[in-house]
Amino acid sequence: MNTRVLLLGCLLALSVQAQETKRELWTWKDANGVTQYSDRPVPGAKRVELVGGTSSAPTAAPPAKPAAGNAAKPVQAAAVEYRSLEIWQPENGATFYGADATVSVRMRSDPEVASGHRLLLYLDGKLVEGPPTALEHTLTSLERGAHSLTAVITDEKGAERIRSEPRVFHIRQPTTIGPGAVGPSLKPPPKK
Repeated sequence: MNTRVLLLGCLLALSVQAQETKRELWTWKDANGVTQYSDRPVPGAKRVELVGGTSSAPTAAPPAKPAAGNAAKPVQAAAVEYRSLEIWQPENGATFYGADATVSVRMRSDPEVASGHRLLLYLDGKLVEGPPTALEHTLTSLERGAHSLTAVITDEKGAERIRSEPRVFHIRQPTTIGPGAVGPSLKPPPKK
């Protein structure tokens, strides 16, 4: 009897906690018009708040970039406080095969990179050349083994404002040696 009461109490506590849990969901349309969903914001995404498994109406989207004809003031670079910077592609621990593997790197920051600031990408501690605010890079001709990516936003004086968590991926080379030609299954040649 006590076990049933204890089990019932645990289930009740879990259900109350699940109802009070708030989660965020972000939705946007990609270049092909397909609706995408994520638990992380991307530029132009609308936030949908989930409370206990039910969703509310989408809240207002983050402010969009002003149009070229708009007379809005540009964001003061010195006043920008970055909340996050992350490399979201490739996945951490991803593996790519072949000497000609191409690795697409995609980053995002919240808020977007301010004018005058630079978004830098480092591969194994070395700067990857590219535009100073590019959110995407394509890496080719990589050596086999483990590689680490880190993104950094610097201000106009070169001081670091925020650094992403490192992202590790692997390049593997296919083997030309069959699995039967090595190891314990390899038999010595017959004696003559």
